[in-house]
Amino acid sequence: MTDQAPGSGVEVAREGWFVRAAGRIGDLGSPFYDEERQRDVWDEASAVGFQLLLWLLPGAAVVSVWVGGAAAVPYALVMLLASGLSSGVVLAFARARGLDLGAAVGVTVVRWRLLALLLLLGAFCAGVVRVTPEDSAGRGFGWGMLGGAVLGVAAVAWSQHRARRASS
Repeated sequence: MTDQAPGSGVEVAREGWFVRAAGRIGDLGSPFYDEERQRDVWDEASAVGFQLLLWLLPGAAVVSVWVGGAAAVPYALVMLLASGLSSGVVLAFARARGLDLGAAVGVTVVRWRLLALLLLLGAFCAGVVRVTPEDSAGRGFGWGMLGGAVLGVAAVAWSQHRARRASS
């Protein structure tokens, strides 16, 4: 939810419980953030570290299922859920602070990252299908996620195709 800043005509986000809690967790009130360059460099370094985790966790989940077998599936799911939850918190915080994510420039780059993530999820699901017993719920879960990943890759590819056609 947003409000108008008095006399400015600029919308500012209201800080609800989520933004206050995130600020405490991230220690955003620290004097460290008072110096602008220091804050900017730290923000960029945090973004690099976050992106690295977003790729390492799903990659590690895929490798652990293919190497560790059925016993690794629960641990791999925790890795996938951790990266998904972290991403969700980042997006929710940005929205809560008034950032319009739909207006971001470089959507093509985001789509390619989504495609790569869907391919990783497909490899994970294929690994789950490979290592789970034939009559288990895990096998059905793996097939369902694999089908969803394939549909997701097709949807992203088609979206890329439509975007290219619309821009030419």
